[in-house]
Amino acid sequence: MRDGLDYPEFTGPARSREDIVVKAVMVQGGEADIGGEKTPFARIVMSGIGLQHARVDDLTPRRQETAVLKIDDAAALADGLHDVVDRIVRSTPTPAIPAIGNWSWTSAPPLDEDLLVAQARAKGTAVPAVTGLTTTVRVDFTGTLVQGLTVANPAVHVQGAIFSGPRQAQALVSSLRKVVRSALEQRRVEIYLSATESLSAFRI
Repeated sequence: MRDGLDYPEFTGPARSREDIVVKAVMVQGGEADIGGEKTPFARIVMSGIGLQHARVDDLTPRRQETAVLKIDDAAALADGLHDVVDRIVRSTPTPAIPAIGNWSWTSAPPLDEDLLVAQARAKGTAVPAVTGLTTTVRVDFTGTLVQGLTVANPAVHVQGAIFSGPRQAQALVSSLRKVVRSALEQRRVEIYLSATESLSAFRI
């Protein structure tokens, strides 16, 4: 994912959150005022448990983490995730069935506690499992909370997300790409309508 996004410079203290082992993921697409600019975005809602509790039991209370990306950065993350998942799948002898992702539209803006992502890095990782180590995908989201946009020196938060398996990450790729396609199509329609209105005014 590219650096140097259009968000304010993050100069506050860095705070790393406990990694979350993702059990369920949901993707929403929307458009809202972010940092004073009307921006299409992809909102990734991840539900799971802290990494330190991953091998305890399924009764550990779940927590939720949310990452919000501008649409171009969502496309870049989808491409990076795809490459990581593809390498993992190719290295396993068992054929993998492509996962299909879903997404929904939200008219609500990102919440104050959502993490507004300035950088996301995806990589393969080995995590403890009942039978030893299993290979899956880890994404590190770096950014500031939405409420930090109104602060002079917002704190930088780093949230690590470990997906339950490559298939879950593959479904996320599919969902993100669907959101991106929808947003780009909407952008093309708006440009076309704007051009049509300009031509109509010129004829008058």
